[in-house]
Amino acid sequence: MTGGRRVRLVDVAREAGTSVSTVSRVLNGSEQISFEVSNHVRSVAARLGYRADGAAKELKLGQVRTIGVTVPDLANPFFPEVLKGLGAGARAAGYRLLISESGEDPDEELRLTEELTSHASALVLCSSRLRPKHLARILDGPIPVVCVNRTAKQAGVVCVDYRSGSRQLLDHLANLGHRRIAYVGGPPASWSDGQRRRTLRTLTRKMGMELAEITGGWSGDHGYDAGPEVLGIGATAVITFNDLVAIGLLSWLHDTGVAVPGAVSVTSYDDIPVAAYARPPLTSLRNQRAQLGRLAWDHLSARLAGDQWPQPVMLTPTLIVRASTGRPLENGEADPA
Repeated sequence: MTGGRRVRLVDVAREAGTSVSTVSRVLNGSEQISFEVSNHVRSVAARLGYRADGAAKELKLGQVRTIGVTVPDLANPFFPEVLKGLGAGARAAGYRLLISESGEDPDEELRLTEELTSHASALVLCSSRLRPKHLARILDGPIPVVCVNRTAKQAGVVCVDYRSGSRQLLDHLANLGHRRIAYVGGPPASWSDGQRRRTLRTLTRKMGMELAEITGGWSGDHGYDAGPEVLGIGATAVITFNDLVAIGLLSWLHDTGVAVPGAVSVTSYDDIPVAAYARPPLTSLRNQRAQLGRLAWDHLSARLAGDQWPQPVMLTPTLIVRASTGRPLENGEADPA
């Protein structure tokens, strides 16, 4: 290798055209690998100048089996529940999770995934923000990858069906009589935000509704900051990227003296536990976050066992109607949904 960088297991695996786990077994003397493959891997390792280090020892057969996981932000309550489902399956199979947070930064996520590839038997990318070319690079690497809430080829795929969910939200608001809708969006690199935007644009046109799109994010602060723009565009109903954004918006509306749902209805995605305790309680799309994690492990387990990737899974969310949505009455006193 050039540039003075230490040769890693992943470098040997990439050059040899095999998996990191196979390289690890060969270099640790496993007799389960064929003579031809062992000779090939050892030849490649010698040519590249590979030297065993701590990472190689960690992957030694029979000691530690690790699944690398990336998430955009651990402060977002969506991800811990996914990790619980994933972790339960991994632990039962003798694997552990190595979790890294990218801080919503695609470049940091790329660095983390490349590093994890050298230390893990497989990767799970939760709501990956990687640019398409970088995601393709990771998927072409030597270890299997599962994508949670992002579609990709050459990978396991487990997602929430945000198209179906967005339709449920719009049908609910349309049945209440809303015609002008605002969408407070999520992080710009979010695949799921793109799915929602495209679906909302298409459906509002077909349903004779107006859609105004507002820059947002994923946190309560983003929702609070979006309040003045929401009020200024005259929408009678708002859909937000997630419940934290919605709760931040509800707080701003309360502080400003705007009645919900009298002056404006508010609804969202995810139905995290605190949504039921917002004031007013939040109408939201409930998704099966722990189930996403369990299914991600099922996909990865099948691939680690040598099977083909299972078919992609799209979980349909369920609309939970609460008091934050109502009919848009001119007198400002909405009937609850």
